[in-house]
Amino acid sequence: MRWAAAATLAWMKVLPGLVLLLWFLSAAAALTEAVLPTRIAGGLALLISIGAVLNHSGFSRWIAVLLGGGGAIVAFYRDDWPALLDGLGRAATFAAFLGCLYALRSFVQTAPQLREVQDAFVAFRPVSRRGAVQFLGFLFSVPLAVGTVSVVAPLISRQKDQAVREETASWALRGMGLAVLFSPFTVAMGVVTSSLGERLPFGVLLGSGFALAVLLMAFPHVLGICRIPRRLPRRFWEALARVLFPVLILIAANLSLVFLFGFTPPQATILLVPPLGAALALYRGKAVRRQMTSITLDAWRRFDSEVGIFVGALVFASVITRVPEISEVVGQTVEMFGPGALIAIAMVGIAVPTALGLHMVVTVTILLTVFAPAMPDVLHLVLLGLSGLIGWAFGAMAALGSIGFLAATRIFDVSARRLALGSNLRFMTVVMLLLIVVSIGIG
Repeated sequence: MRWAAAATLAWMKVLPGLVLLLWFLSAAAALTEAVLPTRIAGGLALLISIGAVLNHSGFSRWIAVLLGGGGAIVAFYRDDWPALLDGLGRAATFAAFLGCLYALRSFVQTAPQLREVQDAFVAFRPVSRRGAVQFLGFLFSVPLAVGTVSVVAPLISRQKDQAVREETASWALRGMGLAVLFSPFTVAMGVVTSSLGERLPFGVLLGSGFALAVLLMAFPHVLGICRIPRRLPRRFWEALARVLFPVLILIAANLSLVFLFGFTPPQATILLVPPLGAALALYRGKAVRRQMTSITLDAWRRFDSEVGIFVGALVFASVITRVPEISEVVGQTVEMFGPGALIAIAMVGIAVPTALGLHMVVTVTILLTVFAPAMPDVLHLVLLGLSGLIGWAFGAMAALGSIGFLAATRIFDVSARRLALGSNLRFMTVVMLLLIVVSIGIG
């Protein structure tokens, strides 16, 4: 119907303004720790999620309705409205965080030297090509996450052989997935750190994830399956340094806010990305400034479905965490099998539903929020965090429930089903089995 199409178009025009207001409220809440901005931001996140439900169809719509509605029903019967409001407040923070991640993409995608980086990766033999795209996917996923596709896709589009395209895409996705294990600029890290709470030593999780990511990326190099091209010209490294320089500044500033001033990783990103983006836009000039603005606004016009999922998952998780019967079941499981069993359950409980089509944010949020209080010490809490990140990495590489994975396969123009059942599935299955063995062994 015409009126429905007009309403959707009007909603898309309004969304960027709502995102900007949500960022302002979330930044104010982070700086002042006041309740009022958090509550208003939570109401705004709820409004955006309702708009998403009314203007979009598909699986994400029903996830938002079922989880959000389920959380509201439990809160009603338990008369626990503060839990629902807390869930909305957390969802608002993630929505603002996600909006900043979309803005962050414009830092890299508009860099004048990006084309030089892409042009260096041509005419490689298979072993070097695999190493090259894995390296590029890994490196650019730290700031870009799924946006890395825009950097890597031109390399794959130059391949005409479909089998070569699929293999190249799988290695690019592997690099992108491994970056999830440590990048502070991903939704995965934001969800994990928020779900595990203040007891989590963020530095330990970050260092452990980085070490694991480097180890897993280096392993195929040791076996001779892939390698970084050795004849990359000096201008490639110079161009790469210029492209990533703003990101390196942002990483240093982000970690400073986290470790020195006690902000959470999402809060630090919310406070830093907009002012740094404005400074970068002024420095790069009018033409690039327009391009950065266009990239950001285009993303903000289409991110309401993800906000709907955030609101539903976080409201549901916040409410059920306070249900004594659920805490009792978790406690009994720990007594019978040890906390390592919960870590294994969390990883499998994230990976399997994601492979069947459920987005990772739902299972990661619910399982880690429920299991975190049962972790007896820092070691088990970090392992639980790693299990969530590994489950998310599995989804990013090989799961039909990952929006990023499906978007990447469409842009790469390769078969999502064949890619999901390919080498990354076997690779991540082995990784998960090893972590399960370690977790159960620790007890």
